[in-house]
Amino acid sequence: MFGLGKTVTMALVGWLWADLLLGMFAIFLAANTSSAAVSQPEHQSVDPQVVQISIPIDGAMLLSGSNAAIAQEQDRIATAVTDKLVQQKGQRKVAVALAFASNELPTEGDRLAKAATAKLNTGLFTGTVVKTYHELVVGDPGRTLSLELYLYY
Repeated sequence: MFGLGKTVTMALVGWLWADLLLGMFAIFLAANTSSAAVSQPEHQSVDPQVVQISIPIDGAMLLSGSNAAIAQEQDRIATAVTDKLVQQKGQRKVAVALAFASNELPTEGDRLAKAATAKLNTGLFTGTVVKTYHELVVGDPGRTLSLELYLYY
């Protein structure tokens, strides 16, 4: 009728067959992909019960002492905190540490808390998130460091 013969029909059937095969190949390829097993890292949970530790510190030395004196006081603080933690909870790692340094001035309290917790980054405190804050105490030059520790299970 329109001048279309057997050859045109066979050519169209061939293309249709090729398209169907390509579509089926894509569907089966997508359906049969098996991904390699991804190992999930062990998730540690944080104990919601807080461990409170309070120790005396030498605020004047931490804020204006020599480098050697500051390092010695920081080592003493880290050792005292670790010892108290081991006495209370054993060898559990610390997830989050909130540190409050007492001082009558907020800026000095913040500086003091940062200086006092500078060495809390090894041992049980490896990978710990340490947040430092001031604790306003009238007339206090910086005598106390209070820690709220959240431990891993």
